[in-house]
Amino acid sequence: MPFSRKKIDYQRLKEIVHLLAKYQFDNLVGELELKGSRWGDLLYKYDSDLDLDSTAPERLRMVFEELGPTFIKLGQMMSTRADLVGPEMADEFTKLQDDTSPFDFDTVKVIVEGELGKPLDQLFQSFEEEHLAAASIGQVHRAVLPDGTLVAIKVQRPGIQDMVEKDLVIMHHLADMVHTKIPSLQVFNVPEIVDEFEKSIHKEMDYGLEARNTQNFQANFANDEGIRSPTVFPDYSTAMVLTMEFIRGTKMSQVMENPEGFDNKLLAERVAKSYFQQLLVDGFFHADPHPGNLYVLEDNVVCYIDFGMMGHIDHDFMQNLGELFVQVIDYKVDAIINQLIYMGIINDSVDRTILKRDIMDILDRYYGASLSDIHLGHILSELALPLITKYQARVPPEFTLIARAVSLIEEVAYSLDGEFDTTAQFKPMVKKLLLQKFNPKNMADVFKDNMFELEHLVKNLPQNINRLVAKIENGEIKVRYTEELSEDIERTSNKLVVSIIIAALLLGSSWIIQINTGPMIWGMPILGFLGFAASGVLGVGLIIYILRYRKI
Repeated sequence: MPFSRKKIDYQRLKEIVHLLAKYQFDNLVGELELKGSRWGDLLYKYDSDLDLDSTAPERLRMVFEELGPTFIKLGQMMSTRADLVGPEMADEFTKLQDDTSPFDFDTVKVIVEGELGKPLDQLFQSFEEEHLAAASIGQVHRAVLPDGTLVAIKVQRPGIQDMVEKDLVIMHHLADMVHTKIPSLQVFNVPEIVDEFEKSIHKEMDYGLEARNTQNFQANFANDEGIRSPTVFPDYSTAMVLTMEFIRGTKMSQVMENPEGFDNKLLAERVAKSYFQQLLVDGFFHADPHPGNLYVLEDNVVCYIDFGMMGHIDHDFMQNLGELFVQVIDYKVDAIINQLIYMGIINDSVDRTILKRDIMDILDRYYGASLSDIHLGHILSELALPLITKYQARVPPEFTLIARAVSLIEEVAYSLDGEFDTTAQFKPMVKKLLLQKFNPKNMADVFKDNMFELEHLVKNLPQNINRLVAKIENGEIKVRYTEELSEDIERTSNKLVVSIIIAALLLGSSWIIQINTGPMIWGMPILGFLGFAASGVLGVGLIIYILRYRKI
């Protein structure tokens, strides 16, 4: 059901309006033209007795804190989207604390037994009544499985889903009103923020999804002895109860404060390398890798926890992101602009001269700086903000999420090792990633995915040429025929024939490689390999021919 048709909880709305008045946001409701409406009048019946000297972001953060779990989560999400809300508000929302009063053990017992279908004493050897941590979505208890395994059990807060849904209805309603009635705030695209938040919080409330995320992460690092994640126990987990291995270790935040007894250089390398693997190899990354979500175990093993929010990017985005990383570090401004256009972030009609100057201003702050002063995540964030505000760029949410996450990882790495070199960690990964572009099997996959488009192109080419010739003959297109034009047409025809042959060879070779039978060479069918080799030779020859006869 669309949110516009869902019933608004006016009692909750009254609470929100009162808090807006309390923290001196009565002008906001005034601009929304709510005075005289059923719930707008509530604002004018409430007088704030607070003498506030705080900035608007500070006051809004206070409003969110008093409104509770859903709004605290919204603020935390906004703290990761400086591209949408601006750096000042994003920085302020990082101060939001998710400390919530715990719910009683009797409620915990009812939820766990109801979800797992057995009495607590039949499920566990022991189950501690005292909680380990309490947050807005749920709280954690320690228990022991029948086989003696110590586990941490996350139990979802009762009624949280209903509360979130009611607040989402109000958020969508207010966001649409803000966007349509206050032009000065349209730049923030508040409805988009709420839409993104809705997806985010629904994922976070699904413990089944978090369990699968944890298992997928664990599979990606199965062969890396330096990186771990908690083991999930599916038989003791549901959408509202998540049972995981209890991690015995030291929080990374504590290691950063007191690094004695740890191999700091090794930890910095493992943290950075593991994260760049998530971004550039796996395409599946932890969306909030702050020091509180990282533990250090014995032998300097790094353990990631809390997989409620994960980012996912496809292979093309990984390659594009890797190329952009290298171009930023190498200070290749023109290449950065081309890459941003290719990624669809900015329009190719942009004034390149002005954009180039803006990017150079950002990079100049870091050029020639020491390794400890070059933060790739900060550079990416600073690139994103002016692009959006000045050039109406379409920055993907993943981009700003990655920029923030890389900043967090770099801060951890540099705190552990002041001489840490970011480029030494990710450049080999980028090189490997880019080489995969030209791997015959990868090229075969590309042609396989696009074979129908290629077949249509080749099939329709003669008809398209005939239509073009017909238009010329009918006078719809006027062409001044010269001997030079004749030579150009002949050369173009030759290049077109060679291009069709190359396309046919690539398409056929792709099919042969996919079949994966017959005599093999370097793990590929020899006929497929020869087809790729032949198309490569013809392609090089065609390029040489084009360069040789192009007009100066």
